[in-house]
Amino acid sequence: MQIAFRQAETPQYEALINVAKTQGLRSLETTVLRFPSVNSNYAACSATLEAADGATYKEVACVAAASSSGDAQAKALELACQRAKLKALESFTGIKCEIETIPSAPSPQPSLKAGATLVESSRAPAPLVLPTGPCSECGTELSPGNHEFSTKLFKRPLCVPCQINVAASR
Repeated sequence: MQIAFRQAETPQYEALINVAKTQGLRSLETTVLRFPSVNSNYAACSATLEAADGATYKEVACVAAASSSGDAQAKALELACQRAKLKALESFTGIKCEIETIPSAPSPQPSLKAGATLVESSRAPAPLVLPTGPCSECGTELSPGNHEFSTKLFKRPLCVPCQINVAASR
């Protein structure tokens, strides 16, 4: 069971925006740097904050999608943009905000911050299947690492002695 956090707009974030406005916030914009995809399942956004005095603050944030579904990828993109804006606001105001949209690393028993709700996914993670099998020359059972290495290098599964023989005969 995978666990993800959903965060609504909280009073802490609103208060941080209000403080930034009193300190001269002129604009706060986000730019998508990377959309999540099948090949790279994470989103990256940058936030640019411009102050009234002309100072510019830029921050970048990345968020991994919980799965490859379109909904999870859209949520990762939204969270990356929110996290980048939050970092820029923190840099500008000098105030650390306690809002955490998703955990940085999965933890066995996640703790919820104020304003967060827990959402459970019924989709089980796919099991990790390592390639294995017999040597194509002599039939010796191969380890997953040996199978993968020899298949990449020799285009077929070979044990170490057979790899040496094949390499010597080339």
